Amino acid sequence: MERSHPGAVPPGGEFDLTDTALYWLVLLARLRRNELARDLSRLGVYSGQEQVLLQRWDDTGFAQADLAERVQAVPATVTKMVQRLERAGLVRRERRAGRRGGTVLLTEHGWTVRDEVRTLWSRAEERLVENLSGTEYATLRALLVKMCEN
Repeated sequence: MERSHPGAVPPGGEFDLTDTALYWLVLLARLRRNELARDLSRLGVYSGQEQVLLQRWDDTGFAQADLAERVQAVPATVTKMVQRLERAGLVRRERRAGRRGGTVLLTEHGWTVRDEVRTLWSRAEERLVENLSGTEYATLRALLVKMCEN
């Protein structure tokens, strides 16, 4: 059975962009992403790099291919990102036998900046959901996860 959603445009019907969930998701994402990017720039971190810095790091690091998979980006994008992070002194790359592309490790400075980035991310999350109850927040998270499963 086909489901009809409020934002679905009936054949030959009127279309109002603001009636779509996608409109509000894009608007909200852009607004919050810009705020986070501004805060990150004060640390010398570019938008997107926080996705690398906030991985569950340990002293064994990650292969670049693993990072690409974790942040769901193409390897070439992650290569450029890692190069920028390396120039900023946040990561270092080591060649390891049997690992193509080497291993990426956080530097001491990277660990410090990572903690600051985690704080900024938490504040951004708080701003995002400040008008929601705990139940609404849990529902929102569950719905977003479900939507990503498609």
